[in-house]
Amino acid sequence: MSTPRPRPVPDIPQPAEAAARERDFTRDASHELRTPLTVIRVASDLIAHDDGLSMASRRSLARIQDAVAGMEAVIDALLLLARSEQTALHAEDVAVRDVIEHELARIQPLARHKQLALRLDVDAEPVLHAPPRVLPVMLGNLLTNAVRFTDAGSVVVRLRADAVEVEDSGIGMDAATLARAFEPFYRGQGEQYVGPGLGLSIAHRLGQRCGWTLRLESTPGHGTRATILFGRPPQRD
Repeated sequence: MSTPRPRPVPDIPQPAEAAARERDFTRDASHELRTPLTVIRVASDLIAHDDGLSMASRRSLARIQDAVAGMEAVIDALLLLARSEQTALHAEDVAVRDVIEHELARIQPLARHKQLALRLDVDAEPVLHAPPRVLPVMLGNLLTNAVRFTDAGSVVVRLRADAVEVEDSGIGMDAATLARAFEPFYRGQGEQYVGPGLGLSIAHRLGQRCGWTLRLESTPGHGTRATILFGRPPQRD
């Protein structure tokens, strides 16, 4: 009787190789998703100008626009994170107030549809030496979440010398949800928690790359405050 040949053991990717494949997949998938999302956003913006839309149709359209804005923010964050974990990000001077005003203008149409007030309170105007895309992506995610989970009231952004805060009057989070808010793909219980559950996780990781702390405080039924605390800036190139 012949001895059976041992089966070949499949190659197991090394940690570095597996991480590289994950980065490549994240980058490629994100690029592929950009085009259809852009088509949906442009088409929905055109439909919104139709005066014949019923209120029910406008509510449905607003949900589509909200979902698209959230996914575009996630894709920007994924692309930036994939690059940042592969190579060091180039840093330059970033005027924080300019970033905030740009992101507020981007989210304004969604806030206007929900009749939410957007407000910026400025106590200082810091200039950071940081990768220029990190703060817009982090702040964009925080503002998107704030508008998404707020049905009445306001979203206030406060700029200080050492931090920027985004505070809303939305649904808030209980202690269990707050404790897991930075976990990838985690979403709170209930139909109000929509989206892929990636925005806060990615924002948290991007902040760590810059030495910044992302802090959350929340009370169910009263809203959430997200604070980006600016730490020591990266060394100049």
